[in-house]
Amino acid sequence: MPPVMLGGLAAALLLASTAPAMAAAPVKPPTSAQLRAALITPEDLGDEYTPNPKRNREALDSKTARTKKCVKVIKALKPLLGSKAAVFIDEEGKPSGVKQFAISGTPAQMARWQTVGKVMVRDCIRGNTSADGVGGRITKLSIGKLGDWVYGIRYSETVPEAKISPIHAMDVVLIRVKNTVTLLVSDGFFATFDPGLSKRAARVAVPKLRDAQ
Repeated sequence: MPPVMLGGLAAALLLASTAPAMAAAPVKPPTSAQLRAALITPEDLGDEYTPNPKRNREALDSKTARTKKCVKVIKALKPLLGSKAAVFIDEEGKPSGVKQFAISGTPAQMARWQTVGKVMVRDCIRGNTSADGVGGRITKLSIGKLGDWVYGIRYSETVPEAKISPIHAMDVVLIRVKNTVTLLVSDGFFATFDPGLSKRAARVAVPKLRDAQ
């Protein structure tokens, strides 16, 4: 075989032997600063949205979650709710809006967050129940195929005597994007809840987090 062909064959074998190792190199998770820069903004959602100065860091409270199993899994969201990478957005002039929290981690940590999502859907879903004259319902929420996986629930609260409905509603959505998991919580009081807001926010959030990695 001519020397030139031998050299080309050797180079090809060398590339073939190193390619798997290169492909297996771990991807470094984004820093907190990178995550903060990748969060959704009021401008992403429209002119009617503004920063929310209240910065409420909770999803379903214990009374809303109601059952012990659901309360337990909602408490498991605390590391996300406490993240420095967080944004709080209001719909101007209305008691409604959306907030986003994000953290990065290893594949093993991402797998644990997936378990939290699965348990949330399993243990929080319940039909119509009532307490103190308030009717509450939690259903499974689908926002489409976004990220590596996505789990969501929707809470809706009604009062029979009230002329406006629902008096309170909330979406809780957990999404993995590569080495990042993000939590979107959108809610509204006194019939101001936008049922499409969580999906719109997720469609913006996922590409931004993907680009950050």
